[in-house]
Amino acid sequence: MPKKVIWGLIACGLFLLMIIGLGLTTQIHQDQTNHVVTKQKRPLIMIGGSSSSLTDFDDIIRSLNKTDRHPLIRVTITADQQLKVTETRVKNTTINDALIVIFFENSTDSNDNIKTQTTGLAKAVRYLKRHQHLTTANALGYSNGGLIWSRYLAGLSTDNPLSVHDLMVIGTPFLGTDAENPDKTLYDPLLDHKVAFKKLHAVINVAGDTGDGNDDIVPLSSVNAGGKLFMNNVTRYTAMTVNQKSISHGDLLHEAYVARLIRQNLINQ
Repeated sequence: MPKKVIWGLIACGLFLLMIIGLGLTTQIHQDQTNHVVTKQKRPLIMIGGSSSSLTDFDDIIRSLNKTDRHPLIRVTITADQQLKVTETRVKNTTINDALIVIFFENSTDSNDNIKTQTTGLAKAVRYLKRHQHLTTANALGYSNGGLIWSRYLAGLSTDNPLSVHDLMVIGTPFLGTDAENPDKTLYDPLLDHKVAFKKLHAVINVAGDTGDGNDDIVPLSSVNAGGKLFMNNVTRYTAMTVNQKSISHGDLLHEAYVARLIRQNLINQ
């Protein structure tokens, strides 16, 4: 066999070995990268509304886990204000990667109970600070959950609320559910303490509208009243409306659009 052919075969063999080596190096890098599970800067704490269940946020959790797996912490606050905590851990993650669900066994719809729930939230956060080393978070409140978060962050249940960066409230009845007779019982104290919201970076206020000015339960006027609390106080305030004839208050948490909003505004920030 001519020497030129032999040297050509050797060169081709070396080239192939180099390509294979680069491929293995890339694969090893990808495998190492796969251990970096999420890029969250802070955990997300979620609170549901009246007559809620422990699984209300499961659709959102499944949607968020399609991109990155998140550790999950569920904190149940019993009717007598005791705490029950369960954890689902994910290897190589920290508290900043976590999704945290706060669930109230008593979630009846009354102003007095919302006040009690706010006290329960303060107790749950103290637990998370002590046992999970929680220092900051993003927050999501659905329906009355938005009122509970607003009261907590306004300092109405503690003088030292958790440092929350971004807050999203969905279908929150700041003025109750009767458009003709607004209920200001919980709203006026929030107005009096709205300066506390200056600590927030961003608030996203999401409403639903069937075309009749409500989401079949909460009037747009009640949701939009959140603007007076947050606008010109937080760094960025955004109001959004999901316009859909078939939308309902209970559907808001299960809309794919809302899951995308959560990922964009609370997970990636």
